[in-house]
Amino acid sequence: MKIKTSKTAHASTQLFFFAKGLAPMVTDFSGEKNELIVLYGATKGPATSIYCGLGEAGSVTAAVVRTAAAKAAHKALELKRTDFSLHAPRVPAGQGFWPAALEGALLGSYKFTKYKKDKGAAIASIEIVGEQISPAEAQRVLTLCEGVWFTRDLVNDNAHAIYPESFANQARAIARKGRMKCTILDEKDLKKKGLGLLSAVGQGSAYPPRLVIIEYRGNPASKDLTAIIGKGITFDSGGQNLKPTGSIETMREDMAGAAAVLGALMVVARHKAKVNVVGVCSLAHNAIGRDAYFPGDVYASFSGKTVEINSTDAEGRLVLADAIEYCKALYNPTRIIDLATLTGGILTALGTTVAGLFSTSDELADGLFGAGERTGERLWRFPLYEEFTESLKSDIADLRNISKKRKGWASSITGAAFIREFTGESAWAHLDIAGTAFNEDGASGEIPQGATGFGVRLLVEYLSTL
Repeated sequence: MKIKTSKTAHASTQLFFFAKGLAPMVTDFSGEKNELIVLYGATKGPATSIYCGLGEAGSVTAAVVRTAAAKAAHKALELKRTDFSLHAPRVPAGQGFWPAALEGALLGSYKFTKYKKDKGAAIASIEIVGEQISPAEAQRVLTLCEGVWFTRDLVNDNAHAIYPESFANQARAIARKGRMKCTILDEKDLKKKGLGLLSAVGQGSAYPPRLVIIEYRGNPASKDLTAIIGKGITFDSGGQNLKPTGSIETMREDMAGAAAVLGALMVVARHKAKVNVVGVCSLAHNAIGRDAYFPGDVYASFSGKTVEINSTDAEGRLVLADAIEYCKALYNPTRIIDLATLTGGILTALGTTVAGLFSTSDELADGLFGAGERTGERLWRFPLYEEFTESLKSDIADLRNISKKRKGWASSITGAAFIREFTGESAWAHLDIAGTAFNEDGASGEIPQGATGFGVRLLVEYLSTL
């Protein structure tokens, strides 16, 4: 993939974006939102011109531009045009939307083709055309999109290809390329150090659990440190509480939080961001087997706090609890952000385009919300009242892993309330990305079918504000 910048277009296929009122005199094109036409020979020489409408000039946003550019890139590839010029969008605000157009084209062109014989057309090069296009910024956008692609590939791949050990190997390779320190705890280390919840979730699988820690020190003079922690269940059968047909088929996606952490770290390192970040990936395969953990049994966390297992399918909060406590003990981070495909309930509440946000810090929550609005990876905040925590008290242990309340009620909130019990006084935010991490419907704009890579752009944007 090559990215070029130029004041004039050179490719034989060109992509144009116009708001209403600024559209050229082109037959059957007015600049309406979602409008797309293809003209052949519309410019000097053999050329294909793809015109995309952005709608009313005053309503054009980065999200609108991303979607239009994704549609344009789709059309170009459908026509087997792999090299094209992308013109900066024509809107009253000027050239400021070109990064969103490039991002939309790159993200919208993604396809997971590893297991397909016919892989179809793929973008070879994009030339961004405009008067004030920064080559360095264009390269930053490409790097960001490569982080998203990497995350999507991890989530889309077979569960027999991406399991705790192989994921850890991927993390080690990313850390080496980014000159970051990487520590990997295997199943023996986890038991020795007392990470009993992560060990329990992973003990029934032929693929034993791992904990991956990657340190990025972009500002060594500062003590400020952000921990980003991802749930990494590389396949979730539900354990003894086995998931039914209709719910189990896509459960390789249950490591999307950890994949987003790894993708974000890859981008942060390549951008040489002036921040300090520790990324933690808590990895297990939740399987049924001779050694699988049982409902009704009690297991101890890293801190010694005990948990009664009421459902082996509420395992994500268990692996996050140990990861958070272990990270706190080692690094005492300024703030903690965890990402997890935690609950189906978040889909009921928010659908597939918005992730749930839970936090003990208004400042952290506001920062993440703003980052989500700017990147299009949107969040909505939920309450964490004490009543939700009360419902997690156990008669035989310190905590239950699901609420005493009627099954399914406020499941996303009680899941977050469980995790909060392991965060102490830290500024903490939990992002439930179960609805946004994997798209089972058709591609829409820059969001492909399958893994979306949700969280990578959000994290990178938030970290850039620190």
